[in-house]
Amino acid sequence: MLLANPSKLWRGIEIALLKQNWGRYFKGKILDLGCGEGEIAKEVFDKKIAWGLDKDKKMISQAKNSGVYNQVLREDARKISLATGAADLVFSNSAIEHIQDIDQVLKEVGRVLKPGGFFIATMPSDQLGEYLGWGKLYAQWFNHKYNQYNHYNLFNLSEWQKKLTKSGLKLVDSYYYLDKATIKEWHKLLWLNKLGLKLKIKPVRPEKLEIGAALAILAKKI
Repeated sequence: MLLANPSKLWRGIEIALLKQNWGRYFKGKILDLGCGEGEIAKEVFDKKIAWGLDKDKKMISQAKNSGVYNQVLREDARKISLATGAADLVFSNSAIEHIQDIDQVLKEVGRVLKPGGFFIATMPSDQLGEYLGWGKLYAQWFNHKYNQYNHYNLFNLSEWQKKLTKSGLKLVDSYYYLDKATIKEWHKLLWLNKLGLKLKIKPVRPEKLEIGAALAILAKKI
């Protein structure tokens, strides 16, 4: 049984699938775009990586103390200071959905990647609001008012593929994850935690899905 931490439920499935499916790409000079405090990269890569990038001052301070990165950059993902072709892999975990002007972000990802380099990203999909099960108005409120980090970019795979192509990135692999039952459990835990209530849940098996509330993409710099 797991303590009712909604973040651990979501991230546990996310991280397990990333390592199982794409661990072989975790090499070379890696940029963690939207690195937060560094906890996700620490679990995903199990090693020190080249760069962490985030705009949040508090997160950057924690990232610097995490020991995960050789260098931490407090920057906007729409204008990255790294040289063209500096990175072998750009990794972004549940970050790019929060950034406006996503086309410029992807353009910068393409620029900083070496030819043949890879971009791995995870994000909620366009199905998240529906999976919450409380109607369209609530879904709209949740995605834009629930916390300070708006969901600007909730797309399906086809829409992401078009955006990647525009930025010189070719979609190589992808999968959805987080089914309706898991999202409803996660959503319930969010509100219970806000009320100060704790309970235990059963572990959820990480599974790739044909459609789901979250999406992982692997793209290659053309």
